[in-house]
Amino acid sequence: MKRYPLHTLVKLREHRTETARLFVLERQRAVQACRDACLLIEGEIIALEFERGEQRKRLLEPPAPGVPWPSALAQREAHIDLLGEQAEAARQRLFQAQEKLREAEFALSEARAAFFRAKARQDALEKRRDVWRGEQFALAARHEERATEDLLQARHQAPA
Repeated sequence: MKRYPLHTLVKLREHRTETARLFVLERQRAVQACRDACLLIEGEIIALEFERGEQRKRLLEPPAPGVPWPSALAQREAHIDLLGEQAEAARQRLFQAQEKLREAEFALSEARAAFFRAKARQDALEKRRDVWRGEQFALAARHEERATEDLLQARHQAPA
């Protein structure tokens, strides 16, 4: 098995963590777009239902001069039915948009989990690097102490 230098592994983990972070941001934007779409459709449904209610209130208002009652009533009822059908179609679109939102939220949670795994691996590797550096500094300090001690002993043992 090939072993890579620690600094190379740290750089690779940093890159993977950054890639995972960008993926999370992308998924967050997708979730927000789905939420915005749902809100837009909900607003459309509310507007259609309000307009339908207003048209129902005006159902028995007298028709314009010269328009017979039966045709005016039939036209108004058809318009109310059309608004109801449009509202129902919007509800179906809302259901589909909510399904997409659930899928996007699930993808976001998976992306976050992947990011936290990558971050944990990077942190563990950086901790290992810091421990290694500490060991190297301690080893260098011991070598320096031994060298100083050897010089002192050599100085005391040297003939005067």
